[in-house]
Order: sequence, then structure tokens, then C-alpha cells
Amino acid sequence: MFHPNQIHTRILCWFLTGLMLITPSSHLLAQQVAPDAIELKGQDDKAPEAEYDTTLLADPAFVPVPDIVDTPLDVNYLLPQACLVVSLRPQAILASPFAKMMPIEVVQAASLQQTGLDPLQLDRLLLSIEPPAAGPPNYAVMGSFITPVVGKLHPQLTEHTTANEQATRPHLQSQHPLMPSLYFPADTVLLATPEVTLQKFLTSKYRPSESSLHERLLAAASDDVYVAIDVVPLRPLINGLLMQNPIPPQFQHFNVVPDLVKTIELRMNLSHAGTNELVIESNNDQDAEELSGLVEKSFDMIRSQTAAEIAQLKQNSDPVQQAMGRYQERMMNEMSAALAPQREGAKLIIFRQTGEQGQMGMLTMTAVSGILVALLLPAVQAAREAAKRSSSMNNLKQIMLALLNYESVHGQFPSQASFGTNGKPLLSWRVHILPFLEEQKLYDQFHLDEPWDSEHNKQLISKMPASFAEPSSKFAPQEGRTNYLGVKGKGMAFSGEKEGRKLREFSDGTSNSLIVLQVNDQRATTWTRPDDWELDPKNNLSGLSGSMHPGIFLAAYCDGSVRAISESIDPELFKALLTIAGGEVVQNP
Repeated sequence: MFHPNQIHTRILCWFLTGLMLITPSSHLLAQQVAPDAIELKGQDDKAPEAEYDTTLLADPAFVPVPDIVDTPLDVNYLLPQACLVVSLRPQAILASPFAKMMPIEVVQAASLQQTGLDPLQLDRLLLSIEPPAAGPPNYAVMGSFITPVVGKLHPQLTEHTTANEQATRPHLQSQHPLMPSLYFPADTVLLATPEVTLQKFLTSKYRPSESSLHERLLAAASDDVYVAIDVVPLRPLINGLLMQNPIPPQFQHFNVVPDLVKTIELRMNLSHAGTNELVIESNNDQDAEELSGLVEKSFDMIRSQTAAEIAQLKQNSDPVQQAMGRYQERMMNEMSAALAPQREGAKLIIFRQTGEQGQMGMLTMTAVSGILVALLLPAVQAAREAAKRSSSMNNLKQIMLALLNYESVHGQFPSQASFGTNGKPLLSWRVHILPFLEEQKLYDQFHLDEPWDSEHNKQLISKMPASFAEPSSKFAPQEGRTNYLGVKGKGMAFSGEKEGRKLREFSDGTSNSLIVLQVNDQRATTWTRPDDWELDPKNNLSGLSGSMHPGIFLAAYCDGSVRAISESIDPELFKALLTIAGGEVVQNP
């Protein structure tokens, strides 16, 4: 049975699925094994991993890949508010001459072993993502295969689901909100998307044609790789991150870029003579002119830094190092020539290569793409950080909602711990708010008159609810370690006494009193243990600094709000926020 604590493993498997399906290979090696050789057990059979055929690497019996068929692009499962669209033609890419040196056998065998899906049979892959709101971003991934995939998925990709039917088609309904439901509109088509999103697709509540990227996607249907980003709905998120995590002063002039960019489009063609380009569209000609200057300035900064490294190499007494400097200088000149942005009205063409420019043009484009990917990695990392931070804030909001509901029912917040007849603490407040986190069944399994580490209660540690699991933590959820600790101490939200705090005790105001903090992994604790954060007079931020997010940690206030607090917060202000009746006049950070 799937448990929420396995969420990281499941996400990793799905990530591996996508990775395996888009890795390049060659026409010679991109072969399919005869169907009998790779027949997999269906998910209903729950076959052990050992029964999967993993002998592909040793099997020389390849048959030719069928001719590439230019099938229509199905956009019925495009999210209408999508800000990111990715369209791939994996089979065409795998059959292209530019994939000849890639380890297709390894990719195919690993994909079959880990996912049950053959990347050589994947005709099209379409991904769309909507801007993140309060929780994780909404998404839809559709794969169109050449051969049927119903019953082929590896059990580890489906054990978070229950078998069902929807409109007479196989439907594996997710039992966890962060994991996708799996739906098969046809035997050769797989759709992975949250259950709520799936129901909107099936009941026609979604209209893909409303997407701002819909027409662009249709126009790029023949491209092997097409990526489009609608930056406009992402501006509030990007600008918010820039305000909370300021970039170094020498890069401050780049802060305006999100407001100048409207869309970004990347198209690549490896299997046929098509256009390869990266185009940034601005709001208007004036913004495009300003953006062009910023792009050129960024290239100048890169060239300047590279030139300094080249000069150092050329001055080295070692002839090999000197040669390396000359090589880097030559490559920099080549890349500078390739990366010569051109204006077309409101559009900025970062690079453009046409099929008529031959293989050298394609190789240059590939190298340029690699450089651009490297330059975009910080942005990708920032997006991942934003998603994790949003998920963590949502966890804290759920915890605060449970605490406030507890107070509403019992007339007071829970005490920091429950106590035995001998006066020793037994179980954390986190256990006692379980009924208010829709975890009544788990709560009923605890022996409330026993300590957290009794033989019985220890067995429940691995069942930690998802709300207590920090997304950025190195700990797997099943380890039962939480990074959400109460503020404990004299005059603080959790006093450590047998009676919990009443709202009337918060004379400083609930909006000025901290109650739960996000701590770093070194300070994380077992979620059932009556252990919480206490102020260290010698180091106010002990257990908080170096937390999950650069330069900040998350904190929940007694009014239910959740905010990010800078690690550079004034020590006296932080102390004032920790007390509930200190009488200080504070201005929240």
C-alpha cells in the first residue's frame, strides 16, 4: 500500500521516466526489441522486479525502427492557463543522425526496468504547467506511444493509486494529492495529472484553446523540440523572489528583465531540416531595445570573465596550459559569432540556425544550446526553490489551521507535550493535533498513556503525515523527522507546562507572536517526540540559520499567518516576536 512517506521515491521515479523518454540516441541503435522479448507484467500482476526483462544490453537481436510518422499533435490535454509548454518527438530524436553516439541500449534498458516504458516507442510527449498559486503548480503530462502501454507501467509508479474506470477507459486514481492520477484515453496514450485536473479535462471544464500558448504550440507541431514560456503570469512570483532574495549589486540592473520579457520560445530540429532558434519576445519595440542592451551586457560580462581566465592560461609556463588558453580563445570567438542577438521588432533572436546551414550549423547550435542551458540553470534552481518554499509554507499553514481549530474546540492551544502520572512528557503537541489534520485514524493508533518511544508508539513514527515533512529536507519522510518545531520557553507560545496557552494570554497580539518555526536538518527532531525549539542566549538563530532556504527561514504566527524571516533580522526584534506578552512594540519584518 502506498504511504505518503514514499513521496520522494515516487517523484524520483516519475522524473526518471521523463528523463529516459527524452534522452537522445542514434538511428542505428534506436531499435525496438521484438515484443515478446520485452513483455512486462501489468500493474495488476504486481510482479517482483526480478521478473522484468533486463537482458536487453546482451541481446544483439535488434530490428529496424519503423519509419517516422508525422502524427498530428493532440492538444486536448493542454492546460488552459499554462505558462510553460514542452513538446517533444522522442522517437524522431532517437532516430536522428545526431544521436549516433548516445548509449541508447542503456537508456532503453534502464527505462524498461524502472518504469516499464520503452522510450523507443514514444512518439510524442506534451507537458504543460500552470503558474504556482498557494500550493505546488498544476501540471499535465501526456505521452503518445506507438504500441499499447496499458498494463505496462512498473508497480512502483502505480502503487499510490487504486484501479478505476473513467468513461470506460482505465483510470488509476491517485490516493495522494501530490502524486498524479494516471489515465489512458487510448491504449497507446498515457496522461499523468492531478486527479482534480483530470476530472476537469474529462468534464470539459478545461478549454485548451484558451491557452495563450495554444496557437504557438500548433504552429510548432513538426518541431522535434519546442519549449514556450509565458512570462507574464510568472512576473509576480519572479519579482517576489527577487525582493526576498536580492541579487548582488553588480547585477541589480537585470532586475527589470521579468517586466521586459513577454514570452520565450525554443525550437530544435534534429531529425529533419528545420529551424533551430531561441526567441525572446518583449512587450513592445522599446522594451525589446532595452532587453537587447541587457543581453549584450550579460554576454560582455561572460566574455570579460572568460578572457581573464584565457589570459591567465596563456601566461602559464606549461605549453599544454598555453594551448588550452588558445583553444578557449578560439571557442569563445566561435560562440561570440554564433551568439549575436538580432532584433525583429519586439522580438530578440538570441540565435537562429536553419537546416540549409548544414551539420556545422547544427553542431554550433547544439553547443550554443548547451551554453544557454548552463546559463539558465540558476533560474531553474530558483524555480525549484520557489516550489519547495511554497510547499513548505503550505505545510505550516495546515499546521496552524489545525492548532487554531484545536484552540477553538478546547479553549486553549495544546500544551507542548502530554504528561504521564509521574510528570514526565509523553507525546508531542504534533500528535495531539492529528484529528485536525484529517488524521483521526492515525491518532487512534497511539497509546496516549505511553511515551513517544514506547515499543508500540515507535512503530508509528514512520507514518508521519505529509504536513510535517519538510520538502527541502535531506530526510526521507518515512524516517519521521520533522523540521517544524514549536517555540518553547518562559513567556513563549509553548511554555512547557501541562496546560496550553489561552488566546487571552497573547497580549502582544497573535499577529506579533511566533509559535512554530522551520529549523534546519541539524535541529530536526522525531515528530512524535516532545522536543521543540528553545532560544539559545548565545546564538538567537541556533537551529534556524543555514535552513532550507537561502538567507531565510519560515515562521508561523499565532494568527495563522506564515512569513519568511531573514537570517539578518535584528536580534532584539526577533526576541520580541518570540514572546507573547512582553509588551514590546514591534514592526513585523
